[in-house]
Amino acid sequence: MFTELILHENPTLIKGFMGIPAEVFWQIVEVVTLISPEIDRQRLDRPDRQRQSGAGRECDQPVVIRVAAVLSYMRLHVPQVAVALMYGMTQPDISRDLRRLLPAIQSALPCPEVWKLLESGQAIDAATKLTLEELADGRVLADATEQRVSRSKNSETRKEYYSGKKKQFTIKTQFVTDGEHHIKAISASVPGAEHDKTLSDKVRTVEHLPDGCELDADKGYQGLDKQVSQVTVINPETGEQQSVSRLTVQTPYKKPKGSELTEEQKTFNSLLSSIRVRIEHCIGWAKNWAILANRFRCAHSIYTSIMRTICGLVNLQTQNWQAAKTANSA
Repeated sequence: MFTELILHENPTLIKGFMGIPAEVFWQIVEVVTLISPEIDRQRLDRPDRQRQSGAGRECDQPVVIRVAAVLSYMRLHVPQVAVALMYGMTQPDISRDLRRLLPAIQSALPCPEVWKLLESGQAIDAATKLTLEELADGRVLADATEQRVSRSKNSETRKEYYSGKKKQFTIKTQFVTDGEHHIKAISASVPGAEHDKTLSDKVRTVEHLPDGCELDADKGYQGLDKQVSQVTVINPETGEQQSVSRLTVQTPYKKPKGSELTEEQKTFNSLLSSIRVRIEHCIGWAKNWAILANRFRCAHSIYTSIMRTICGLVNLQTQNWQAAKTANSA
């Protein structure tokens, strides 16, 4: 059974079971220790709580063990009871902490924004919009990823989650990154039958992006350029006003029926793919955590929170290796 002392004396265990360096783990524990009491207070005092504040079972494990168990479970995605035995906990402890600790862990990480599904006419939260200064190269990459889930016993639910693309039941999330491997936003998760473009429309991807940026996406996003509004600018050479697109959208050319792409179109598609591969890297790094790589076995209600937490871990690792690369090249 792992204890706090064992984790201190064996930092390689942290890397092996949680996928992060030991110093990063202890930084997360420090932040969680500071803010988890306030998060617990908000949870206990919420208006819809049916029990009196303070009622219910209290956790008898220290924060460091609880954080280690949650991170280990997300990294390994073995049965919860196995992780519980590793840390002297119970299976319900792991299940509860997946809901209770993730908000605190996210506070210690550079997590992306979560773009919610919006109704027609519903205003976008200004805090979730990206700015040009947040984009390392003025470029935005968008793509969606799917993960297998269990087959529902309900026929209507099965239809919602059956992905014609993957030929299995899945849950889908849209990623938005810049051109330098930083995950800037994810969408709220949706059933896998949702088309990539439809999901993009529901979170209003274009409206979240700043003027002057470039949006690069795959063939599933064709037609996104028609959603870009026009702005009036002054031509610096003539001094006349002219209407231009607020931002640029680039998607690959599709091969016309009965004919072939031109050499120029093939070259464009190849160059665009060489840029878009960076978002594929980000998605692949997130799936180094087995909870996102194998069949998802937890409640769908916490999927977005788990995804956001892991994207924060990926962003932190990206920042660290980019900083090390810059230092070595200096």
